[in-house]
Amino acid sequence: MTIKRQILVLGALGALSFSSAMAASKDYPSIYPFVPVDTNQIHESVQRMSEDKDALVNFYEIQKKRLSQGKTFKVDPSGTKRKAKPWTSTYWPLNRGLIADAYDDGFFGAYSPTRLFSWEHNRNRYLKRADSVHKNIDSLTNEELEKLAPSEKYDLLLGDKEFSLTNKIWNYMQSWGSMKEYGHLHSLDKVGGGALDRAAEMLNWGWYGNMEEATQAAISQRGGLAELFAGQMVEDGKFGSLEEAMPDAIDKAKSEQHNYVLSKKNDYMATWEGICHGWSTAAGIVPRPRRTVTFTLDDGRKLKFYPADIKGLIAYLWANSLIQDGRWYDNNGTPQGGGILMQGLRCNEKKPKKDEWGRYYDSKADFFSGKHEARCVGVHPAVWHLGLTNIIGNQGRSFIVERKIKAAVDNHPMYKYEMEYFNPYTGEYSTDLKAVVQTIRRDDQFFNFRNRSARYIVGVKTKMTYLDWARPRRAETDSEADDKEAEKEMLYDLELDQDGVIVGGQWRALESGKPSDAKNDDEYASNSQPDFFWVVTKDWKNWFQDLSDVEPWTNTKSAPPASWKERAQVAHNFMYNKTHAFGWNERCKIVHKVTGKIETVPCEYKESKPQPFVNLVTKLIELSQ
Repeated sequence: MTIKRQILVLGALGALSFSSAMAASKDYPSIYPFVPVDTNQIHESVQRMSEDKDALVNFYEIQKKRLSQGKTFKVDPSGTKRKAKPWTSTYWPLNRGLIADAYDDGFFGAYSPTRLFSWEHNRNRYLKRADSVHKNIDSLTNEELEKLAPSEKYDLLLGDKEFSLTNKIWNYMQSWGSMKEYGHLHSLDKVGGGALDRAAEMLNWGWYGNMEEATQAAISQRGGLAELFAGQMVEDGKFGSLEEAMPDAIDKAKSEQHNYVLSKKNDYMATWEGICHGWSTAAGIVPRPRRTVTFTLDDGRKLKFYPADIKGLIAYLWANSLIQDGRWYDNNGTPQGGGILMQGLRCNEKKPKKDEWGRYYDSKADFFSGKHEARCVGVHPAVWHLGLTNIIGNQGRSFIVERKIKAAVDNHPMYKYEMEYFNPYTGEYSTDLKAVVQTIRRDDQFFNFRNRSARYIVGVKTKMTYLDWARPRRAETDSEADDKEAEKEMLYDLELDQDGVIVGGQWRALESGKPSDAKNDDEYASNSQPDFFWVVTKDWKNWFQDLSDVEPWTNTKSAPPASWKERAQVAHNFMYNKTHAFGWNERCKIVHKVTGKIETVPCEYKESKPQPFVNLVTKLIELSQ
């Protein structure tokens, strides 16, 4: 449901090249699961995700701590563990206008099947509605005010009868729907020609060991048609080096650039696109809005914010916050930005192939990255297992799971898990570890793919419970009893070294054997492992500090001070700069109008990401408790 893709490539487990003796029984690619992942890489991933250098990695130690099951919790000042469950919300579909949608909480009103795919219809419907509702906002009754969209209520509470936040949200939807990411394009450099200067800079900064490496990197980042033509001229023997060829290549690029146009984007908007990345991150951290908050406007009318409205504002603030960037560090390992840690990669295949054991795998290079990576096979089971036991079981923190294999993205906050263990040779379950932890034998079905240091394997069935999305409704209260939960079961095995340290593992379609060995389809599990999972860093509060230099809001039964409207406009005008100055090296596809050949050139984006005023959202959360 997230409309971002750049954060999904962080923290992936790369597959290491291994001995040819580990070759698969069929012509499978030399990546996980057909090649084991380095043990240190697995453990470092868990330490990074849990932000704990002493993260648990030993299977028997996990059992001693009774972490075969766990659920989210918080520790109060006295040191007592308290229940802390993430809350249900909607993912606020983009084609409905996100939180600018004046939702109907009837069965079909919020997500009418006849209009599910038509963002243009919804945009036109909003324009007609705004022409009547917004222009007559001062004459609406209390009952009519209750039915405003969350963003409209927010604008009105601030005294903004131009509805700036609401209109910015709809404008974003239109830009994305009509041109996708190109709707936020800031600059496009078809010509290029500056890669050699960029290479010299990077070499001087010590980023690369020699000019050749720096030049290759610079061309991949900033190279345009000039660099392409210069390389061709050197290959043809016209010049001895890129530096010699560059002046002629730049001239050619300038004369040829008009023949190239941006690759065409469709206006299709997937039904899963929305701000699930905002809801799922906030739901496990921000206190649940439990009751309706009512304000008295200057003219005496009442303006109600239902818990669903407040959840929407929270989700939108978190979705457009810089916390959504992947955590990055300086050379000393000090955090510099971003508040997300991620493990795994998005599968971009609509119909990925299955191997002979019934598991999805990556049969070809990814369309977007151009690399042959472990994506559709899911996040590594050892990292998944250790992520559950360390982050939820030991720390009590929720994390976000992308529950679907294949191209759609569907993020949800994790709540709890339960694990059972089985003998990977017989498929029999037992609470006796001696019966389920088995020495690796030659007839092990994944023998050729095991870590060299693995001595034992144990089968695991994990049931994960996460919060599912639900349609927004105008209910006066919200509690844990109103939540919508969902469950998924998955099968995998863990590889243990001689001391019980988890060193690897394999996903399974069924406890033992191949799907073709099963008597019927009910005997084996579907592929339900997560595509990837991600967690908000422990220092998340740094991203949501109230501004201290604002006029205090003393009478919270009425609207906030008029000065808040001006401060809110700054948040509404926030631009997310994916430009060279901010360290981005984006590439755009251009197509030759005659030959149809596709090339990539450097480009920059400036994306409008309006944010609700953090002080106002914080106050709504506080008043709704």
